[in-house]
Amino acid sequence: MSGAASVPVACLAIYLHNAPLKLLFACVAALGVIGACYQVWRDSVSTLQATIKAQDSEIENLKHRSYDEEHLRLAERKVNALTDPGKDLVYFLLHHGEMESNELQRRCQNPASYDEAVQRARDERLMVGIPREILGRSGVHYFWMINSEFAEVLKDLLGARESRYFL
Repeated sequence: MSGAASVPVACLAIYLHNAPLKLLFACVAALGVIGACYQVWRDSVSTLQATIKAQDSEIENLKHRSYDEEHLRLAERKVNALTDPGKDLVYFLLHHGEMESNELQRRCQNPASYDEAVQRARDERLMVGIPREILGRSGVHYFWMINSEFAEVLKDLLGARESRYFL
């Protein structure tokens, strides 16, 4: 019996003159209301449990890293060897992807630290340079990108960084 069905039964309980039937219909109406409340509660708990299970599964997936502790320590040593402009450079490339050298230099807020930041990050092999020919004329453009071997671990190490040198 549902909550909606308990309304006519409750009306019968009010208008009947027979006391035992009145009591019976009142109890049936009360059970209908309690049953309806229970069904709503059960459905909401089931939905909540399914949501919790999905979130727990997602948390477990997020705990899994594609690198081991040794790779993490190596990346930490490499990042610690960088100056703040170097760390900002790596962070910037992580979030903006491959970028041409001149454009990257324009994005540097402190041009005096640009060469040193690039040199250290390249020496630590956290980023790599790719020369590309200029179409229709002689010469090359130099593009910088994060070394793919360190991309995932660098996201974890530098993820919450506020960049001051590269914008």
